Amino acid sequence: MSGKNLYMSQSRFFDASSPPHISTLAILAGVSAMNMSIFLPSLPSMARDFEVDYGTMQIFISGYFLSLAFFQLIIGPVSDRIGRKPTMIMAFLLFTFSTLMCELTSNFYIFLFFRMLQAGVAAGFVIGRAIIRDIVPMEHAASMIGYVTMAMTIMPMFAPAIGGIIEEQLHWQYSVRLMYIMGIISVILIWFDQTETLKKGKGKSSLISDYSQLLFNKKFWCYIIIMGFCVGSYFSFLTGAPVISEEYFYLEPSVQGYLFAIMGLGFFAGNFLTGRYAVKIGPNKFMLWGCYVALLGPLIQVGIFVSAYFGPLSFFIPMLLVGLGQGLIVPNAAAGVVSVDPKLAGSASGLAATIQILIGGFLALITGYIISKLVSPLPLIIILIITILVSLLFSYTLIKSEGLKKV
Repeated sequence: MSGKNLYMSQSRFFDASSPPHISTLAILAGVSAMNMSIFLPSLPSMARDFEVDYGTMQIFISGYFLSLAFFQLIIGPVSDRIGRKPTMIMAFLLFTFSTLMCELTSNFYIFLFFRMLQAGVAAGFVIGRAIIRDIVPMEHAASMIGYVTMAMTIMPMFAPAIGGIIEEQLHWQYSVRLMYIMGIISVILIWFDQTETLKKGKGKSSLISDYSQLLFNKKFWCYIIIMGFCVGSYFSFLTGAPVISEEYFYLEPSVQGYLFAIMGLGFFAGNFLTGRYAVKIGPNKFMLWGCYVALLGPLIQVGIFVSAYFGPLSFFIPMLLVGLGQGLIVPNAAAGVVSVDPKLAGSASGLAATIQILIGGFLALITGYIISKLVSPLPLIIILIITILVSLLFSYTLIKSEGLKKV
């Protein structure tokens, strides 16, 4: 029986006595991702409304990423101890409350504080991966994570376009209200559609012991670095693309949103391929292919930039390949992370997500600083090439050490 069929045979929608339905996991993870990207087209407008410069507004992105790192670090181990469902409920209640407070304040720093608390929504993808590993055998984890990630891509893929339309037709605060509604829906889904998947007898060791086992595992670090620099390239794009779109290409917010979705389409396709073929081809080999595909995108951009007219489509269309490569890399690396030590799936998922967010946040800070000094696509393209090359190097190292074995 395939990983997908095995999972679906055990889960029933809106039945709290069975594991959460795959669509529920997709929605929860999608809300997590949507909250990161829906505000991107509104950043310049938000800076004006709060009367801060764009450099200060970058804290909105980097601060949120750092807060994500913190929450992911504790959410995974907590779920390994008290259970997946209670941890998920508490995290999404925090997200919903923080979103409401973001709506009610007019002070930038109070807004930023509650924006950082919104990062509790990270439970959607951290615990989601652990739940899959609780139910699905290791050899099918990459395929199932690919299916869930593919489904969750639908929301963040269109979130910038939704945010851009809301910004133009209403005001960016309506995006905050939309996320508040999504938080309420998420809590209802968790309550009525999720039973506890954590097996009894887990969660007896100490947090230090759990993390020590993981941090001294070479394979764990390979997967983290591959995924971290892959996600770092995405964070760099999220940081630099809005500025380039408005100040270099002079694009309207709604147009920006549609162009941002191009990368999401590639990511969606990559996750579909992972879900369909990961068991047959092997996660490690898929990751290597993903690195090659992702690298093609910025190399094409460089070629166009130095030889011909470089317009918005010349910049955004090659990002389809970057997204496709990332869609091949992320779910397979995530499956590798939670399979290093299955009894620590929650801790592994949270720790890996924390480290990748720290890498991504650091790269976002560098990108934001460089783009604020030199508003041009070229610095961002160079950063994309460097980050993807790092992932490629460690993918090759992992495959060489494993002899192309499946995770």
